[in-house]
Amino acid sequence: MIGSSHAVGTDAGKSVENTFTLDYQVSGVSQGTITNDSAYTGGAGDPSPVIDPAGPTNFTVDRMIDLAVTADNSGLVVPSNAQDRILQYTITNLGNDHQAYSFSIADVAGDDFDATGLEITYSRAATDLNGDGDTLDACEAEIVDAPLTATVPGTAAGSASYTCDIPADLPFTVELSGDIPDTLADSNIDNLVLVAETRNPNAWAVEAVAPSVGGVTANDADGTNTITGLAENVFADGTGTSEEADKDGRMSAQSSFVVTSPDLVAEKRVWVLRTESDGTACAGEAVPAVEPTTEYPTPGACVLYTIEVTNTAENAGSDAENIDVSDILPENVAFVSATTSGFNIPGTLTFKKADNTTNCDGTAGETCTVALTGAGLAAEVGTTDATAQLYIRAIVR
Repeated sequence: MIGSSHAVGTDAGKSVENTFTLDYQVSGVSQGTITNDSAYTGGAGDPSPVIDPAGPTNFTVDRMIDLAVTADNSGLVVPSNAQDRILQYTITNLGNDHQAYSFSIADVAGDDFDATGLEITYSRAATDLNGDGDTLDACEAEIVDAPLTATVPGTAAGSASYTCDIPADLPFTVELSGDIPDTLADSNIDNLVLVAETRNPNAWAVEAVAPSVGGVTANDADGTNTITGLAENVFADGTGTSEEADKDGRMSAQSSFVVTSPDLVAEKRVWVLRTESDGTACAGEAVPAVEPTTEYPTPGACVLYTIEVTNTAENAGSDAENIDVSDILPENVAFVSATTSGFNIPGTLTFKKADNTTNCDGTAGETCTVALTGAGLAAEVGTTDATAQLYIRAIVR
Protein backbone atom coordinates (compact mmCIF):
# COMPACT_ATOMS: atom_id res chain seq x y z
CA MET A 1 0.00 0.00 0.00
CA ILE A 2 0.97 3.67 -0.14
CA GLY A 3 3.36 4.62 2.66
CA SER A 4 1.81 5.46 5.99
CA SER A 5 3.39 8.89 6.36
CA HIS A 6 1.67 11.77 4.53
CA ALA A 7 2.27 15.49 4.71
CA VAL A 8 -1.31 15.82 5.95
CA GLY A 9 -0.77 13.45 8.87
CA THR A 10 -1.10 9.92 10.15
CA ASP A 11 -3.19 7.43 8.16
CA ALA A 12 -6.82 7.08 9.14
CA GLY A 13 -7.45 3.86 11.05
CA LYS A 14 -3.99 3.84 12.59
CA SER A 15 -3.99 2.89 16.28
CA VAL A 16 -1.72 5.14 18.34
CA GLU A 17 -0.48 3.52 21.55
CA ASN A 18 1.26 5.15 24.48
CA THR A 19 2.86 3.83 27.67
CA PHE A 20 4.32 5.35 30.83
CA THR A 21 6.53 4.38 33.74
CA LEU A 22 6.52 5.68 37.31
CA ASP A 23 9.48 5.03 39.61
CA TYR A 24 9.65 5.99 43.29
CA GLN A 25 11.39 5.19 46.58
CA VAL A 26 10.28 4.63 50.19
CA SER A 27 12.89 5.58 52.84
CA GLY A 28 15.49 5.53 50.10
CA VAL A 29 14.51 2.05 48.90
CA SER A 30 13.45 1.70 45.26
CA GLN A 31 9.98 0.23 44.76
CA GLY A 32 8.56 -1.66 41.80
CA THR A 33 8.02 0.41 38.65
CA ILE A 34 4.39 1.23 37.93
CA THR A 35 3.61 1.03 34.20
CA ASN A 36 0.94 0.23 31.64
CA ASP A 37 3.51 -1.34 29.32
CA SER A 38 2.65 -5.05 29.31
CA ALA A 39 6.07 -5.85 27.81
CA TYR A 40 8.02 -3.99 30.48
CA THR A 41 10.87 -5.85 32.25
CA GLY A 42 13.01 -4.30 34.95
CA GLY A 43 16.73 -4.59 35.36
CA ALA A 44 18.55 -7.30 37.34
CA GLY A 45 17.82 -6.94 41.03
CA ASP A 46 14.98 -4.44 40.51
CA PRO A 47 11.75 -4.95 42.43
CA SER A 48 8.95 -6.60 40.50
CA PRO A 49 7.05 -4.08 38.36
CA VAL A 50 3.38 -3.29 38.89
CA ILE A 51 1.79 -3.57 35.42
CA ASP A 52 -1.68 -2.17 34.72
CA PRO A 53 -3.65 -5.07 33.17
CA ALA A 54 -5.56 -2.58 30.98
CA GLY A 55 -2.38 -2.19 28.96
CA PRO A 56 -1.28 0.86 26.94
CA THR A 57 -3.60 3.76 26.27
CA ASN A 58 -4.55 4.04 22.62
CA PHE A 59 -6.78 5.86 20.20
CA THR A 60 -7.69 5.42 16.55
CA VAL A 61 -6.75 8.20 14.14
CA ASP A 62 -9.95 9.36 12.45
CA ARG A 63 -10.40 10.01 8.75
CA MET A 64 -10.09 13.67 7.79
CA ILE A 65 -12.12 14.41 4.65
CA ASP A 66 -10.57 17.39 2.91
CA LEU A 67 -9.80 18.34 -0.68
CA ALA A 68 -8.63 21.28 -2.76
CA VAL A 69 -9.84 22.35 -6.21
CA THR A 70 -7.76 24.91 -8.09
CA ALA A 71 -8.46 26.51 -11.49
CA ASP A 72 -5.11 26.30 -13.28
CA ASN A 73 -5.86 28.52 -16.28
CA SER A 74 -8.71 30.70 -15.11
CA GLY A 75 -9.69 33.34 -17.64
CA LEU A 76 -8.65 31.26 -20.66
CA VAL A 77 -8.56 33.47 -23.74
CA VAL A 78 -10.45 31.89 -26.65
CA PRO A 79 -11.69 33.02 -30.08
CA SER A 80 -15.24 32.73 -31.32
CA ASN A 81 -16.08 29.43 -32.98
CA ALA A 82 -13.20 27.57 -31.27
CA GLN A 83 -13.64 23.87 -30.58
CA ASP A 84 -12.55 21.79 -27.59
CA ARG A 85 -11.01 24.59 -25.55
CA ILE A 86 -9.86 23.26 -22.17
CA LEU A 87 -10.15 24.66 -18.67
CA GLN A 88 -7.81 22.74 -16.39
CA TYR A 89 -8.34 22.19 -12.68
CA THR A 90 -6.09 20.50 -10.13
CA ILE A 91 -7.70 18.31 -7.48
CA THR A 92 -5.73 17.31 -4.38
CA ASN A 93 -6.76 14.88 -1.67
CA LEU A 94 -5.85 16.80 1.52
CA GLY A 95 -7.17 14.09 3.80
CA ASN A 96 -5.33 11.19 5.41
CA ASP A 97 -6.77 8.23 3.51
CA HIS A 98 -7.54 7.06 -0.01
CA GLN A 99 -10.61 8.71 -1.54
CA ALA A 100 -12.45 8.71 -4.83
CA TYR A 101 -14.20 11.71 -6.40
CA SER A 102 -17.07 12.54 -8.72
CA PHE A 103 -17.50 15.78 -10.62
CA SER A 104 -20.22 18.06 -11.93
CA ILE A 105 -20.33 21.32 -13.84
CA ALA A 106 -22.25 24.43 -12.81
CA ASP A 107 -22.71 26.98 -15.61
CA VAL A 108 -22.99 30.29 -13.77
CA ALA A 109 -26.07 32.33 -14.64
CA GLY A 110 -25.87 35.95 -15.72
CA ASP A 111 -22.65 35.82 -17.76
CA ASP A 112 -22.36 36.59 -21.49
CA PHE A 113 -22.64 33.19 -23.18
CA ASP A 114 -22.68 29.44 -22.57
CA ALA A 115 -20.08 27.12 -24.06
CA THR A 116 -21.54 23.97 -25.60
CA GLY A 117 -20.46 20.34 -25.71
CA LEU A 118 -19.00 20.41 -22.19
CA GLU A 119 -17.02 17.29 -21.32
CA ILE A 120 -14.74 16.23 -18.46
CA THR A 121 -11.67 14.01 -18.49
CA TYR A 122 -9.27 13.31 -15.67
CA SER A 123 -5.80 11.84 -15.47
CA ARG A 124 -2.84 11.31 -13.17
CA ALA A 125 0.43 9.38 -13.21
CA ALA A 126 -0.22 5.71 -12.51
CA THR A 127 0.38 4.76 -8.88
CA ASP A 128 0.91 1.28 -7.45
CA LEU A 129 -2.00 1.46 -5.03
CA ASN A 130 -1.89 -2.10 -3.75
CA GLY A 131 1.89 -2.47 -3.57
CA ASP A 132 2.11 -5.45 -5.93
CA GLY A 133 5.01 -3.98 -7.88
CA ASP A 134 3.15 -2.81 -10.98
CA THR A 135 0.50 -0.33 -12.08
CA LEU A 136 -1.43 -2.78 -14.24
CA ASP A 137 -4.42 -3.40 -12.00
CA ALA A 138 -7.75 -2.35 -13.45
CA CYS A 139 -8.31 0.56 -11.10
CA GLU A 140 -4.75 1.83 -11.50
CA ALA A 141 -4.88 1.68 -15.27
CA GLU A 142 -8.31 3.14 -15.96
CA ILE A 143 -7.66 6.45 -14.22
CA VAL A 144 -5.17 7.54 -16.89
CA ASP A 145 -7.02 9.85 -19.28
CA ALA A 146 -10.28 8.08 -18.50
CA PRO A 147 -13.42 9.92 -19.61
CA LEU A 148 -16.20 10.51 -17.12
CA THR A 149 -19.79 9.97 -18.16
CA ALA A 150 -22.90 11.95 -17.18
CA THR A 151 -21.07 15.27 -17.17
CA VAL A 152 -23.62 17.53 -18.81
CA PRO A 153 -24.47 20.80 -17.02
CA GLY A 154 -26.87 20.27 -14.19
CA THR A 155 -25.59 16.84 -13.22
CA ALA A 156 -25.55 16.72 -9.43
CA ALA A 157 -22.24 16.05 -7.78
CA GLY A 158 -22.20 12.44 -6.64
CA SER A 159 -24.33 11.13 -9.50
CA ALA A 160 -21.61 11.01 -12.16
CA SER A 161 -18.93 8.38 -12.61
CA TYR A 162 -16.17 8.48 -10.01
CA THR A 163 -12.42 8.21 -10.08
CA CYS A 164 -10.16 5.42 -9.00
CA ASP A 165 -8.69 5.55 -5.48
CA ILE A 166 -6.66 8.74 -4.98
CA PRO A 167 -3.99 8.54 -2.26
CA ALA A 168 -3.49 11.42 0.16
CA ASP A 169 -1.34 14.28 -1.14
CA LEU A 170 -1.59 13.17 -4.78
CA PRO A 171 -2.69 16.01 -7.11
CA PHE A 172 -4.38 15.08 -10.37
CA THR A 173 -5.83 17.16 -13.17
CA VAL A 174 -9.37 17.47 -14.43
CA GLU A 175 -9.96 18.97 -17.86
CA LEU A 176 -13.24 20.65 -18.72
CA SER A 177 -13.51 21.09 -22.48
CA GLY A 178 -16.12 23.11 -24.35
CA ASP A 179 -16.95 24.62 -27.73
CA ILE A 180 -17.19 28.41 -28.09
CA PRO A 181 -20.14 29.78 -30.11
CA ASP A 182 -19.58 31.88 -33.23
CA THR A 183 -19.89 35.69 -33.62
CA LEU A 184 -19.16 36.55 -29.99
CA ALA A 185 -17.89 39.99 -29.04
CA ASP A 186 -14.48 40.52 -27.47
CA SER A 187 -14.42 40.16 -23.68
CA ASN A 188 -17.57 38.03 -23.58
CA ILE A 189 -17.22 35.62 -20.64
CA ASP A 190 -18.60 32.19 -19.77
CA ASN A 191 -18.09 31.33 -16.09
CA LEU A 192 -17.97 27.63 -15.23
CA VAL A 193 -17.62 25.97 -11.83
CA LEU A 194 -16.19 22.47 -11.39
CA VAL A 195 -17.58 20.76 -8.27
CA ALA A 196 -15.76 17.74 -6.82
CA GLU A 197 -17.49 15.51 -4.28
CA THR A 198 -15.75 12.95 -2.06
CA ARG A 199 -16.69 9.31 -2.72
CA ASN A 200 -15.70 6.10 -0.95
CA PRO A 201 -12.68 4.35 -2.48
CA ASN A 202 -12.29 0.67 -3.24
CA ALA A 203 -10.19 0.28 -0.09
CA TRP A 204 -8.95 2.39 2.78
CA ALA A 205 -5.19 2.74 3.20
CA VAL A 206 -5.02 1.02 6.62
CA GLU A 207 -8.40 -0.34 7.68
CA ALA A 208 -9.31 -3.76 6.36
CA VAL A 209 -13.05 -3.05 6.57
CA ALA A 210 -14.10 -2.11 3.03
CA PRO A 211 -16.28 0.97 2.58
CA SER A 212 -19.40 1.08 0.44
CA VAL A 213 -17.43 1.47 -2.77
CA GLY A 214 -18.35 4.55 -4.77
CA GLY A 215 -20.86 5.81 -2.23
CA VAL A 216 -20.85 9.46 -1.24
CA THR A 217 -18.57 9.70 1.79
CA ALA A 218 -20.63 10.69 4.83
CA ASN A 219 -19.62 12.70 7.88
CA ASP A 220 -19.64 10.95 11.29
CA ALA A 221 -23.34 10.37 11.87
CA ASP A 222 -23.57 10.93 15.63
CA GLY A 223 -21.06 13.77 15.94
CA THR A 224 -19.51 12.10 18.98
CA ASN A 225 -15.91 10.88 19.02
CA THR A 226 -15.36 7.18 19.66
CA ILE A 227 -11.79 6.96 20.89
CA THR A 228 -10.99 3.48 19.52
CA GLY A 229 -12.30 1.18 16.82
CA LEU A 230 -12.94 2.05 13.20
CA ALA A 231 -11.91 5.49 11.93
CA GLU A 232 -14.75 8.01 11.89
CA ASN A 233 -15.15 10.44 9.00
CA VAL A 234 -14.57 14.06 9.96
CA PHE A 235 -15.24 16.71 7.31
CA ALA A 236 -12.61 19.45 7.21
CA ASP A 237 -13.16 21.02 3.77
CA GLY A 238 -13.80 24.72 3.35
CA THR A 239 -15.82 26.55 0.70
CA GLY A 240 -14.67 27.37 -2.81
CA THR A 241 -17.83 28.81 -4.40
CA SER A 242 -21.53 29.06 -3.61
CA GLU A 243 -22.05 25.71 -5.35
CA GLU A 244 -21.05 23.90 -2.13
CA ALA A 245 -20.84 24.58 1.59
CA ASP A 246 -18.33 24.42 4.41
CA LYS A 247 -17.62 20.88 5.67
CA ASP A 248 -19.88 19.06 3.22
CA GLY A 249 -17.25 16.85 1.57
CA ARG A 250 -17.31 18.92 -1.61
CA MET A 251 -15.07 21.64 -3.05
CA SER A 252 -15.26 23.76 -6.20
CA ALA A 253 -13.48 26.43 -8.20
CA GLN A 254 -14.63 28.80 -10.92
CA SER A 255 -12.86 29.26 -14.21
CA SER A 256 -13.86 31.15 -17.35
CA PHE A 257 -13.70 31.25 -21.10
CA VAL A 258 -12.91 34.83 -22.22
CA VAL A 259 -13.42 35.67 -25.90
CA THR A 260 -10.73 37.58 -27.74
CA SER A 261 -10.11 37.54 -31.49
CA PRO A 262 -7.58 37.12 -32.97
CA ASP A 263 -6.26 34.76 -30.37
CA LEU A 264 -2.60 33.84 -29.96
CA VAL A 265 -1.57 31.04 -27.65
CA ALA A 266 1.97 29.85 -27.06
CA GLU A 267 3.43 26.67 -25.65
CA LYS A 268 7.00 25.78 -24.80
CA ARG A 269 8.38 22.25 -24.63
CA VAL A 270 11.80 20.64 -24.51
CA TRP A 271 12.88 17.40 -26.19
CA VAL A 272 16.14 15.51 -25.86
CA LEU A 273 17.39 14.94 -29.42
CA ARG A 274 20.58 13.05 -28.60
CA THR A 275 22.04 11.81 -25.30
CA GLU A 276 25.65 12.35 -26.41
CA SER A 277 26.35 15.21 -28.81
CA ASP A 278 28.41 18.30 -29.50
CA GLY A 279 27.72 21.73 -30.97
CA THR A 280 28.20 20.73 -34.60
CA ALA A 281 26.14 17.57 -34.38
CA CYS A 282 23.42 19.24 -32.33
CA ALA A 283 23.03 22.07 -34.86
CA GLY A 284 22.39 19.51 -37.57
CA GLU A 285 19.77 17.51 -35.70
CA ALA A 286 16.42 17.49 -37.50
CA VAL A 287 13.18 18.24 -35.67
CA PRO A 288 11.50 14.84 -35.19
CA ALA A 289 7.79 14.32 -35.75
CA VAL A 290 7.34 12.88 -32.25
CA GLU A 291 9.29 13.28 -29.05
CA PRO A 292 12.23 10.87 -28.72
CA THR A 293 11.71 8.79 -25.59
CA THR A 294 14.99 6.86 -25.45
CA GLU A 295 17.34 9.87 -25.13
CA TYR A 296 18.32 11.41 -21.78
CA PRO A 297 19.27 14.98 -20.71
CA THR A 298 22.65 14.05 -19.25
CA PRO A 299 25.65 16.44 -19.53
CA GLY A 300 26.62 16.62 -23.19
CA ALA A 301 23.12 15.90 -24.47
CA CYS A 302 21.52 17.91 -27.29
CA VAL A 303 18.17 19.41 -26.30
CA LEU A 304 15.62 21.19 -28.46
CA TYR A 305 13.47 23.94 -26.98
CA THR A 306 10.37 24.65 -29.07
CA ILE A 307 8.17 27.69 -28.58
CA GLU A 308 5.08 27.11 -30.67
CA VAL A 309 2.83 30.08 -31.40
CA THR A 310 -0.74 29.42 -32.53
CA ASN A 311 -3.19 31.88 -34.04
CA THR A 312 -6.58 30.28 -33.42
CA ALA A 313 -8.55 33.03 -35.18
CA GLU A 314 -10.57 31.58 -38.03
CA ASN A 315 -11.81 34.73 -39.77
CA ALA A 316 -10.07 36.51 -42.62
CA GLY A 317 -8.16 39.55 -41.44
CA SER A 318 -7.51 38.22 -37.94
CA ASP A 319 -3.77 38.21 -38.50
CA ALA A 320 -1.29 38.67 -35.67
CA GLU A 321 1.48 41.18 -36.34
CA ASN A 322 4.57 42.43 -34.50
CA ILE A 323 5.00 39.20 -32.58
CA ASP A 324 7.92 39.38 -30.14
CA VAL A 325 9.22 36.26 -28.39
CA SER A 326 12.06 36.29 -25.87
CA ASP A 327 13.65 33.28 -24.19
CA ILE A 328 16.56 33.33 -21.73
CA LEU A 329 18.62 30.15 -21.71
CA PRO A 330 20.04 29.39 -18.25
CA GLU A 331 23.74 28.87 -17.70
CA ASN A 332 23.11 25.13 -17.34
CA VAL A 333 22.86 24.81 -21.13
CA ALA A 334 25.13 26.09 -23.90
CA PHE A 335 23.44 27.83 -26.85
CA VAL A 336 23.99 26.12 -30.21
CA SER A 337 21.55 27.61 -32.74
CA ALA A 338 18.11 29.16 -33.24
CA THR A 339 15.73 28.93 -36.20
CA THR A 340 12.08 29.67 -36.97
CA SER A 341 9.37 28.02 -39.03
CA GLY A 342 5.84 28.89 -40.09
CA PHE A 343 5.72 32.69 -39.61
CA ASN A 344 4.36 34.42 -42.70
CA ILE A 345 6.41 37.49 -41.65
CA PRO A 346 9.79 36.02 -40.60
CA GLY A 347 10.81 38.86 -38.29
CA THR A 348 14.32 39.31 -36.88
CA LEU A 349 16.06 36.59 -34.86
CA THR A 350 18.90 37.45 -32.44
CA PHE A 351 20.79 35.56 -29.74
CA LYS A 352 22.73 37.78 -27.36
CA LYS A 353 24.76 37.36 -24.18
CA ALA A 354 23.85 39.30 -21.05
CA ASP A 355 25.62 42.42 -22.40
CA ASN A 356 23.01 42.44 -25.23
CA THR A 357 25.72 43.16 -27.80
CA THR A 358 27.74 39.97 -28.14
CA ASN A 359 26.31 36.91 -29.86
CA CYS A 360 26.08 33.75 -27.75
CA ASP A 361 28.80 31.22 -28.51
CA GLY A 362 28.34 28.57 -25.81
CA THR A 363 30.91 30.04 -23.43
CA ALA A 364 30.77 28.43 -19.98
CA GLY A 365 28.70 30.34 -17.43
CA GLU A 366 26.91 32.57 -19.94
CA THR A 367 23.19 33.10 -20.21
CA CYS A 368 21.77 33.64 -23.66
CA THR A 369 18.71 35.65 -24.67
CA VAL A 370 17.13 34.37 -27.86
CA ALA A 371 14.72 36.94 -29.28
CA LEU A 372 12.35 37.00 -32.24
CA THR A 373 10.93 40.44 -33.07
CA GLY A 374 8.52 41.78 -35.67
CA ALA A 375 7.17 38.43 -36.81
CA GLY A 376 3.68 37.83 -38.18
CA LEU A 377 1.27 34.90 -38.15
CA ALA A 378 -1.75 35.05 -40.43
CA ALA A 379 -5.02 33.42 -39.43
CA GLU A 380 -6.14 30.32 -41.31
CA VAL A 381 -9.66 30.81 -42.62
CA GLY A 382 -11.80 27.85 -41.58
CA THR A 383 -11.20 25.42 -38.76
CA THR A 384 -7.41 25.01 -38.94
CA ASP A 385 -5.22 26.88 -36.47
CA ALA A 386 -2.09 28.59 -37.86
CA THR A 387 1.08 27.54 -36.08
CA ALA A 388 4.71 28.69 -36.15
CA GLN A 389 7.75 27.68 -34.16
CA LEU A 390 10.91 29.11 -32.66
CA TYR A 391 13.47 26.32 -32.30
CA ILE A 392 16.45 26.64 -29.94
CA ARG A 393 19.11 23.95 -29.80
CA ALA A 394 21.47 23.71 -26.83
CA ILE A 395 23.93 21.35 -25.14
CA VAL A 396 23.46 20.36 -21.49
CA ARG A 397 26.58 21.50 -19.60
